[in-house]
Amino acid sequence: MADQWLFRQGDLILGPVPTKALVDKLFTGEVNGLTEVQMMGSGIFRKLRDVPELKVHLAKAEAKQRVDAHAEAHAKERSKRVLTIVGIVSGVLVVIGVGVAFLGSYLAVHGSTSSADELVWGDITIDAPTVTRAQRSSDDELVDYNPSGRKNPVARPANPNPNPNPNPGTPKPKMGTADTDGLAMGEVDQDAINSVIAKFKPTLIPCIKEVAKPGMPPTQIPIQFTVNESGKVSKVWVDNPDFKSGPLPECLMRELQKWPFKAQGTSASVGFAFNIGKKG
Repeated sequence: MADQWLFRQGDLILGPVPTKALVDKLFTGEVNGLTEVQMMGSGIFRKLRDVPELKVHLAKAEAKQRVDAHAEAHAKERSKRVLTIVGIVSGVLVVIGVGVAFLGSYLAVHGSTSSADELVWGDITIDAPTVTRAQRSSDDELVDYNPSGRKNPVARPANPNPNPNPNPGTPKPKMGTADTDGLAMGEVDQDAINSVIAKFKPTLIPCIKEVAKPGMPPTQIPIQFTVNESGKVSKVWVDNPDFKSGPLPECLMRELQKWPFKAQGTSASVGFAFNIGKKG
């Protein structure tokens, strides 16, 4: 019959267990060299490390535990290094992302008047805008804004005398008063208007794409719109005979009405041109 062993854990005496089971407990750490054991029938408890029959097994178990402890420490150190690297990379990516966002915002605001080909959407480009105090005296081919929400093309006869001051004997209005079109005269905040244009002009591209047809030859579509004193776009002109009425001016008006121009002391006239097709 195989040897049977009793062993102590605290105030408890457990067993009997065969030698193999006791050795297994050595390898799992349930017992160690200081655990008191007794071979059944001997009547004497001794520390396991002092039992000749168990010394070899104890040495093997302690060696395995040292190897396991070293491997665990190495794994923790490697995990710590990985987390550090991930943290550094994440930080760098965040910095890069913030930088890209800032650069994009800066270019959107400050790059709006740099050149005629500053922004490209396929074969559609937008010329740099011009901003002046509203002076257009002819109301032909415009889209007027209806507060009820409808935007309708309005055909009106051109002013036979485009001179805003037809009577030489009448002094020109002073700054801050009304001109011949009923538009307040004052300073136009060109920087503020250009900032809004730079940020929101991509919203007009779908309107152009609606009328741009495959195989269309290079075409320019100049537009002009009025920003009234309250900061709303009130009129749109499309200075191209093929698109001066119909879906294009209506689409442009819908989008321009969403642009958040700030209120100022005068109405402003804004003009730029869409270019369809590759140049040259």
